[in-house]
Amino acid sequence: MRPKFILNLLLMSLFLAGATFGVLNYIDTTEQSWFWGALVFYVFLGLAIGWITQRSVNSSNSAFFRGVMGATGLRMILSVLFLAIYLIISDIKAMEFVVYYLILYLFFTIFEIYQLVSKLRTEKRSSLDNTTS
Repeated sequence: MRPKFILNLLLMSLFLAGATFGVLNYIDTTEQSWFWGALVFYVFLGLAIGWITQRSVNSSNSAFFRGVMGATGLRMILSVLFLAIYLIISDIKAMEFVVYYLILYLFFTIFEIYQLVSKLRTEKRSSLDNTTS
């Protein structure tokens, strides 16, 4: 996995941690551990999904498609599973957490798609440069 991907993921996670801290001070919820747990869950899930997609980029077209679609499906299933565990275990079932969780899902999904597209764009440019010279 590229160090640039890990650095960008950690920087975005730090930004989201700061935003989470601000939101938790504003809404004053009693279940703050779920908010922090969701952020940590998405950081580790982002590392795992990033590793899967980075490996599939260097493979054949069919392996690339399987890797990216499999990683997307894995993210969706694990995210729904985490939310289901929250709804089963939690006594409060705060709507604020569900909204926060879905916003995290959106942020991390957009981030990983952007990272994947930028990697593919640079590899396509370099292969085009190599064929024209």
